[in-house]
Formats: sequence, C-alpha cells, structure tokens
Amino acid sequence: MSKQSQIPRALWVGLVAMCATAVYEATKQICFPRIHIWQSHIVTIIFAGWVGFCISFIIRRRDMAAQQEPLRLAAVVENSEDAINSVDLDGTVTSWNAGAERTYGYSAAEALGRHISFCLPPEKHGELNGLLQKIAGGEVIERFDTQRLTKSGAIIDVSLSVSAIKDKTGTIVGVSGIGRDVTAQRQAQDALRVEVMAREQAESELRRSEERMRMAMKAAKIGFWDLDVIKDEHVWSDTCKALLGVAPDSPASYQSLMNAVHPDDWKMMQAEIDGAIQEKRDYIVEFRVVWPENSVHWRTSSGQAFYDDTGHVTRMSGITMDIDERKQAEERVQFLAYYDALTGLPNRTLLRDRLAKALAGARRQKYKVAFLFVDLDRFKDINDSLGHSVGDLLLQAVAERLKAWVREQDTVARLGGDEFLIMLTRVKDVPDTAVAAEQLMDAMTAEFVVQGRSLSIGCSVGISVFPEHGADGETLIRSADAAMYSAKENGRNNFQFFTEDMNVQVAERLNLEHSLRRALAKEELFLMYQAQMDMATGKITGLEALLRWQHPELGLVPPDKFIRIAENSGLILPIGEWVLRTACGQARKWQDQGLPAVTVAVNVSAIQFRQEDFCELIKRVLHETGLAPQCLELELTESLLLANADVILPVVQKLKAMGLTLAIDDFGTGYSSFSYLRQFRVSKLKIDRSFVRDIATNPDDAAIATAIISMAKSLNLKVIAEGVENEAQMLFLQARQCDEIQGYYFSKPLAVDKVADKLRGDHPNPQSRSRASGGQS
Repeated sequence: MSKQSQIPRALWVGLVAMCATAVYEATKQICFPRIHIWQSHIVTIIFAGWVGFCISFIIRRRDMAAQQEPLRLAAVVENSEDAINSVDLDGTVTSWNAGAERTYGYSAAEALGRHISFCLPPEKHGELNGLLQKIAGGEVIERFDTQRLTKSGAIIDVSLSVSAIKDKTGTIVGVSGIGRDVTAQRQAQDALRVEVMAREQAESELRRSEERMRMAMKAAKIGFWDLDVIKDEHVWSDTCKALLGVAPDSPASYQSLMNAVHPDDWKMMQAEIDGAIQEKRDYIVEFRVVWPENSVHWRTSSGQAFYDDTGHVTRMSGITMDIDERKQAEERVQFLAYYDALTGLPNRTLLRDRLAKALAGARRQKYKVAFLFVDLDRFKDINDSLGHSVGDLLLQAVAERLKAWVREQDTVARLGGDEFLIMLTRVKDVPDTAVAAEQLMDAMTAEFVVQGRSLSIGCSVGISVFPEHGADGETLIRSADAAMYSAKENGRNNFQFFTEDMNVQVAERLNLEHSLRRALAKEELFLMYQAQMDMATGKITGLEALLRWQHPELGLVPPDKFIRIAENSGLILPIGEWVLRTACGQARKWQDQGLPAVTVAVNVSAIQFRQEDFCELIKRVLHETGLAPQCLELELTESLLLANADVILPVVQKLKAMGLTLAIDDFGTGYSSFSYLRQFRVSKLKIDRSFVRDIATNPDDAAIATAIISMAKSLNLKVIAEGVENEAQMLFLQARQCDEIQGYYFSKPLAVDKVADKLRGDHPNPQSRSRASGGQS
C-alpha cells in the first residue's frame, strides 16, 4: 500500500477510535459512576487501542482481498474451457487464453498481434467487420452462433458472446469474446433432427401407404370378412356387403350368404371350403351372386381357417373380390375366337366347324350345300370417301340384313373386309340357289341409311355347290371366290356359278399381284403423257401422266387390271409416290430444256389422299424436283371430295394454299352434290369419257355434258373433256364453249422422248385455228 493511502487511512482509524472512546466514556459514566479517575483512564486507553486494532485488521483484510481479485479473475479466464480472447477495434488480437489455444489450435504467441481474421472462414470476414462497427457504435450484441477456422483447417461451430471493452473514461477501445465449441452438440442435434425427420417421414409414408391400400382395395372392390366359428359371429366389411348385394345396415350371417350366392354355385362353393378345411390349406373359389334386382355378378373369395390345439376350426377369415370385368373379358376372348368383332357374325374358325358338320350331314342324307361368296359393290368408294367409321356402320347394317335374310339352319360369316360367305344347307336343286341369289341381290340393292345418309350399294355373288364344285370346304370357298370375281368382271351387281376356267382367272390375278410387288424395284413401271389442248387457242396447256406396266412375260398390262390390285394390296402408296416424283421431275427437265412450261396432271387415289403426311409428301417432292407448285395438277375422284368435310376440307385447303391446281376426275359418274364444288374451290372439272363417247349422237349424254359445262361456267370453273376421239365430239364441245379437250383426236399418249417433240412443235394448226375462231359452223 502507498504512503499516500496509508496516512488518510490512519487518520480514519484514529477518528473511528476516538468516536468509539467517546461512546465508551459515556457508557462508563452511566454504568460505573463511582470508579476512580486513574482506573477509568487506563480502561479507556486499553479499549481505544483494542478498537483501533480491530478496525485496522478489518481494513487490511479488505485491501488484501482487493489485491487478490484481479489475480483470481485472470486465473479463471486463463483456465476456462471456453475460448476467451479480445481484439481492438481494428481486429488485432490483444488477449488469447488457453481455452482459445485448445479450441482454435493457435498458441497465444501465434495469435497475439495478428488480425483476428486468421481464425475465421473467408465467408465470415464480412460478419467480423459488421460486428466491430456495431460495437464501436455502442450497439449491444447478444449471443449468436457462427463458425471459426482452426489451425488444422477444420471449420467448427461456435456459440459466441461478445461485449465491449472500455477505458477509464468509458470510451470503447475493443471487443471481448467468449466462444464455445458446439460442433459436437450441433452434429448431435442435426443427427437427432435427421432421425426425427426420418421417423416422421416413415410414419407419414406408412400412413400414406395405408391410405393408398385402403383406396386401392376400395377401387379394386376388395371386401374383408371374418367368422368366429365358436360364437357363430360374422363380420363383413361394407365393401364385402356391397359385393354380395347385402344392404349396409343388414347383419352379416350365414343365411345372408346363402341368400346372396347363386343357387347353382352354392354346393360347389361349400365343397371347396370343406375340402380346404379337411386338408388344412387355403382356398379360393369363384362363384356368382344374385343381387336383389336379380342381376348376376361374378365374385371370387379366398380364405383360411384357424385351428385350436385339438385341430378344430375356431375362426376363418378372408377377402371377397369383384371379377365381373375379368369374366367379361374372358367371355369376350371366347366370343372373338369364333365371331367377328365388328359384325358379330361367325368368323372363319366357326365357319369351318359348321361347314364340316354341314358337309357330313349332306353326304349322309344326299342333299346339296350351296356357298354364296358375297362382295359388296362400291363399298371401297364409300369407305374411302366417307371414312372408316361410316364404312364400319355400313358393314354392321349389311350383316343385320344378311342375318334376317337367311334361314335358321343357314350360316352367314364374315371373311374380312366387305366379303361375306353364306352357306345354304339342304338345297334340293341348283336352280334353287339361283333364285336365292336373285333374292339376295334384291335385298342388298335396297338403300341403307347410315348417320342420316342414304347409301346405295349392290353386291357381286359367286356360287359354288357341293358336291358339283368341290368335296371339301376350302375348295368350295375358293371356287365361290373365283365365281365372285367373274361376276365383278361382268359388270358387277350380278351372280355367277363357278366354272373350271375361273380357276385360271384366280391364278392370273394372284400372279399379277405377286409380280406387281416387284415391278417397282425392277423398273417395269413407266409413265406416258397425254397432251391437253386449249379449245380457243389450240395450244397444249397440260400433260396427264398415265401409268403403264411392262410385264416381262405378259407384255403391257392394262391399268384397269393392275390398279385395283395395287389398291387392294396397299401397293398404291409406294407406286403413287413414284408416279408423283417421276412426273414432277420430268416436267422440270422439260422446262430446263427450254420447252414451254405446262401443267403436269397426276391422278391421286383416295388411299393416297387420306395419308396423314400427304401434304408434306407433296411439299417434299416439289422441293426435291424443283417444280413450281402451279405446274402440278392433282386429279381427285368425285367420291373422294364427298367425304366428311372435317377430314377432307383441311387437306384441300392446304393444297390450294401451296398453289396447286385441283381437278375433279371422271365428273358425273359419282353421287354428285354440286354444293361441294364451291366449298372445296377446285379449279377444273373433267367430263368422264363415258359421256363424251356418244355425245354427238345420244341426247342423254349430250344433255349431261351440256349441263356440266353450263354449271362449271356459272362457278367460274374450267372444263376439260377426256376421251375426245373424233371431230364431231370436238365440234359439239367447242360449240358449248368447253375449255379444253384430251383424247386421241388431239394427241395419243406419248412416251417421254416423244413429248419434247410435241411441245417444240406446239402451235395451232390451220384447222384448229379456224375452228377456234369460227367453230360455230
């Protein structure tokens, strides 16, 4: 203790002693009035000394404690488990305890005097600067969590408490921080959190799984049931009751089960359950139930029994399921195995079975069996133009009419497409079959009404008779098929009996189809071109591409012989694309040779037109060949344009937008509806050659041609007449202002190498020029 502090303290002790002595003197006078003076002084002196000694002792102990407090606090700080350090306001470390050494790995010698950022991760530097600024500004910072970087490079989680350091004047000069490593605690908390989340997720998944199971069982119509055999107590779920047709509020019982199960299935069900109990195995049984409204439904029930120690059944439980859909599917599969899916008529499988039985009976009883092979006329045109949905409805209507026409012992079967076979049993004489065929054709000629449309079709019928035309079913069907093709070739809508030479025709048709499949690859197909002339100028306005087939053995095959085969076999698509590409490419070559640019016309079948990518095919061909769209004319059949407008019109509009010319080929031969001409905005009508042939001599043909030309003029459409072969026909058409003609009178079909000469020499001859200027004579 300093001398300056000892003097005031001695004075203070003396003053306290004097006060204590005064109090003592007053007390002594009151309590001991008779004591001698010298005795009194001695006692007083002793008392004052004792009081001064006590006070001095107390003050000395207090000063010693005050001196020891900083040392004690320093020891506490130094030995603390927490990291305690301080920095000035610039962030320089000014103190660093042993706890900081253990926590951060840096010794005091390594830390003191360095900027505190050495033990902070890079992303925490901004946090440090903000913290120093806040404390320097007098802001109080509470405890917060952060991270620190140890000497080993590990990042630890730290719970940090900070406070400001002030000097004697109260000015903030630094920051003190107490940090505690909570990495292990945080990891434990995170692990616990993950475990809790995993448990919650598992519980949630379990709840969802259970809910999905309940929903799935409800959707799958699975009902639970349980039976206490000892107490005869039945427990059925609501779904189980619903499956059995039992009301929800009705009690479950053995009698309710008996009432629900179909009487014919009860014994079978009981026998299966009893057998399973005796053999101590699970069981499954399919049975029918009858609902209160008498509807019958298929159910399946599976279950198991529980036994006591003596082997007696104490309880049974299981599930009941709805299998109506499965049974319906099985019945459908069984049906389709023997019946046609579209018409419900017997298919070939069932036909063969009935045919074998019919022929066996005919042999025993010596009677005849007739086979009528029926093919619908014009069905393909309707199917292609109006769509397959209309075609399917028409086939169904035909099937119903055929079933109504035949007798009960006869069979009507669908062989595929628009082909049907009728088997007439117990036929006495062949002429009876002819009468039946005439009646059949009359029945098929009557109009069919499909979706509000009146459709007229006919049929071609081929007839074979057992035993005259064959001894087995396959031979008889093949013979009737051959006779049917003969009927079609003879004008359709008639019937023909089988003859031996028809086999030759069938073989020829099959050979043609086989050869046609290879004709494109072998380059046996080629194009010829027939010029089209403008009636007013006599100039060539276009060329129609005509497909030809040079068979290596048969020679030149007429188009009317192989086009139908191509359409029926699906070959029309690759062949049609080849024709289109070849014609466009050749037209471009003629233009490149400096010849006049004329339109090339290509026929398009309904099958081609109904391709999904038909417009894209046209674009691709024009792009690859370099032909301008206005130089391509597509000839479409009239029946094609009369199809469903929702399907046909968008395609026509796309083709028109591309710049193509559209013409209606063979106009007047179909079931015309002139209102469609304005809707589809075609550019040209082509009068069929059947009207042109006798146009100068037949008043009916003349009237039809005149009406077509007049109607086309009123709609601003061009008219071209095909099949013009003589001057009389040409003059008639010229007098009625037909725009163009095509036929042998002007130009026969030309090979590719002859077309160029025709185009080079294309100028009106004097005769044509005179007719064009004064053809009224």
